[in-house]
Amino acid sequence: LTRNHHVFVEKPLCLTREELDRIDAAVAGSKGSVQVGFNRRFAPVSVQLRQHLVGVAGPKSASFRVMPGKLDPHSWYANYAESGGRILGEACHYLDYFCFLFSSAPVRVWAQSIWPTEGRLPFPDSIVAQVRFADDSCGQLIYSAEGDPSWPKEILTVFGAGIVAELTNFQKLVVHRKRKAQKYSYQSKGHAEEMEAWAKFLGG
Repeated sequence: LTRNHHVFVEKPLCLTREELDRIDAAVAGSKGSVQVGFNRRFAPVSVQLRQHLVGVAGPKSASFRVMPGKLDPHSWYANYAESGGRILGEACHYLDYFCFLFSSAPVRVWAQSIWPTEGRLPFPDSIVAQVRFADDSCGQLIYSAEGDPSWPKEILTVFGAGIVAELTNFQKLVVHRKRKAQKYSYQSKGHAEEMEAWAKFLGG
C-alpha cells in the first residue's frame, strides 16, 4: 500500500485493533486498495438470496450454524500466534456475510466461547455470537468444533417480513414465500466470482 499497489489478502486481514489501525492509515494514504478473501458473499447462491431480500421491508434475523469439525493440530489455524485460531481466522467470514446480507453495519456484539469436553485447546475453538446491526437486523453465529460430521458444514436461515430462506453449504437455497417454496442449486462457493469481480475492479 505504501507503494500504491493493490493488495489481495486471504482472511483474516489482521488480528488486532492496532494492526487494523495501521492498515486503515495505509489505505487512507495510498492509491492502492485492499481486497479481503471473503468469497462467500460472491457465491451465486448469495447473489440469489440477496435479490430475494432486497425488497423485504424492515429488519431481518439470520442464524448461521457452522460446524467445521475438530481442529487438526497440524493445521495453520492451530498456530494461534500466526492465525489467531479459527475464531479470528475463519469465523470472521460469517460475520462479514451478515454485513453483506443486511447491507448494514454492526453496532453491538455479544459472544461467548464454548469449550470442548475433552482435548481442551489453549484458545477458544467454538463460539456463539449475536450481532445487532444499524438497521435493527440481528445475526446469530453458532460456530462449533463439536457435533457430528454427517451434519452439513454451513446452514444459514434468514427470517424477514413474509419470507424465510435457508441456505445449505452454499449449494442449495430454499425460499419460502406466499405459501410456496422456490428451490435453487449451485456449485460454486464464490472463489472464481470473487477473483473475477476483483479483476473487473482493477481494470475499471
